[in-house]
Amino acid sequence: MSNKPNVIMMFIDDLGYGDLSCFNENSQIKTPNIDALAEHGVRFTDCHSTSALCTPSRYGLLTGRYNWRSTLKRGVLAGASEPLIEKGRSTLATMFKKNGYFTAAIGKWHLGLGWQKKDMDLDYYGVPEEIREKCTDPMRARQILDGFNIDFEKPLIVSPNDYGFDYFYGTAASLDQPPYVYIENRMALGIPDTVSGITPLDRHSAKDQDKWQFGPAVTGYDHEAVIGDMHDKVLSVIDEHKDESFFIYYPIHAVHGPILPPKEFRGKSGLNAYADIVLYMDHLVGTMVDELKKQGIYENTLIAFISDNGCSGVADYPLLTSHGHNPSYIFRGMKSEIYEGGHRVPAIISWPGHFDNGTSRSSMVCVSDMYATFAEILGEDIKDNEAEDSVSIIPVLENDKEVRKNIIHSSAMGRFSIRTKDWKLELCPDAGTGAIMGNKMEPTCTEDMPYQLYRLSDDISEKINVAADHTQMCIDMTKDLLEIIENGRSTPGKKQPNAAVEKWEQVDYVLDIMEKMQNNLINK
Repeated sequence: MSNKPNVIMMFIDDLGYGDLSCFNENSQIKTPNIDALAEHGVRFTDCHSTSALCTPSRYGLLTGRYNWRSTLKRGVLAGASEPLIEKGRSTLATMFKKNGYFTAAIGKWHLGLGWQKKDMDLDYYGVPEEIREKCTDPMRARQILDGFNIDFEKPLIVSPNDYGFDYFYGTAASLDQPPYVYIENRMALGIPDTVSGITPLDRHSAKDQDKWQFGPAVTGYDHEAVIGDMHDKVLSVIDEHKDESFFIYYPIHAVHGPILPPKEFRGKSGLNAYADIVLYMDHLVGTMVDELKKQGIYENTLIAFISDNGCSGVADYPLLTSHGHNPSYIFRGMKSEIYEGGHRVPAIISWPGHFDNGTSRSSMVCVSDMYATFAEILGEDIKDNEAEDSVSIIPVLENDKEVRKNIIHSSAMGRFSIRTKDWKLELCPDAGTGAIMGNKMEPTCTEDMPYQLYRLSDDISEKINVAADHTQMCIDMTKDLLEIIENGRSTPGKKQPNAAVEKWEQVDYVLDIMEKMQNNLINK
């Protein structure tokens, strides 16, 4: 494609498929600005993040690669974690930069940074005694005190600037994760001198909806102001670079906990603070579009609006559903889970005058596909050792043509699922989130059949496990999954390595399940 647009990639944090009125006809939250994006673009009804969690889904988006090929096989990174993206690996930003774009990342990074650490005992900034008492267990101490030994006066050895971004402004991780300090390029914009937050922090219910994790903070750090501050920076970058091609990666902190809508939006939804923050996020989309129009560049700007995974329990599902609003729409599950509600996400691509504006597409697509899609728009060739799990969705945008044979999903515990258009095999007997999140074995699963098969074409809510009736299909789909893992890619090309770990427990788990499938087939 010859016309190269400006690109703004909005990656929304924990927004549910059912939270938008253009995706959920029964939504009790009206989102007119996002609806307008859909009216001037294409809406995807079968789009999936590579994972049901934040860090891995970001890795999948920026690298065009399944997140479990990295060293992170489960869970998310902390704010003080080391960089996850491998040195020298191409990203969306390096591709745009190579094509003459100004590139910026503004918002929540959450992929690890090259912090320099103090060569001394931890400085606890006056940690209260009741917190110190919780640090007797070494593992618990590392969790609570992570980041206290960072030397904030020294520049980052590795920052987003090393992954193709000319400019970075944001935070190390989620709105509820320390350290609580803004970062610009390689420097912290302040020296943490106090502590803030609570421990432990409940992120599976609405109990601590407006709270954040205990950790080092700069005096005066205002959690409620972060989302607005980041948005103001996006608007200023648009203004400063309106006369050149730009790529802005905008991983907005909304609508992840803590849920802290600004004063003018509190109570606006008539539901709860979560619905209020969704309205605030919708408002920000409107102001961004207004800025593009003001600068005369709206027509030549492609806006991709995608959530990073499903909605979390922090939203307060019981309250919202009692008012007729389900953040997961008709899908089962939520953030962290292997079910559709964990990884099926609302996605819109708006590029005025291109594709069939105001339409929806039902073909399967994955967030990792953004890499190959933009490569096609830019006329860029993809090498064998980049974007190994990315497929261009231009045919989907143009004609709703299927471009994927399958998609692999992963849960909080790194449990695997493989999906074709009609069938979804979940290689775990539960939600794949671990006991700490209240995992319960499906009543249709047993020790001999610890897996689930759903025919999504007539059971989109994943209610009827038909694995016992289709053992050979389960075996074949598992073989496909293992082949994709072994090849280091799901696209044509030379075999590529996965990041080595001492023990890849999740793959061993799949192999154990495969053995049980084969035994079940023999015993039929």
